[in-house]
Amino acid sequence: MQKVRVLLFGAAADKAGTRELELPAGEGATTLGELWASLSRRHPGLSSMRGSLAFAVNGEYASDEDPVRPGDEVAVLPPVSGG
Repeated sequence: MQKVRVLLFGAAADKAGTRELELPAGEGATTLGELWASLSRRHPGLSSMRGSLAFAVNGEYASDEDPVRPGDEVAVLPPVSGG
């Protein structure tokens, strides 16, 4: 079965209790938004963070409508501050 690799950073990793996981590619993960829904069902503590997170698919910033395919790597990025 092909999967999507999810990397979690900062507070997202803390809330999920892991820095990395894999989700089955066929588990409703056709867009980044659908992948997020699946991820937050598995790790409910992440739901409240959605508005402050950024995402990248295969190293490129992505939005909810962007596709996620089997074998992709999705990074869940915390807000970045600084000057």
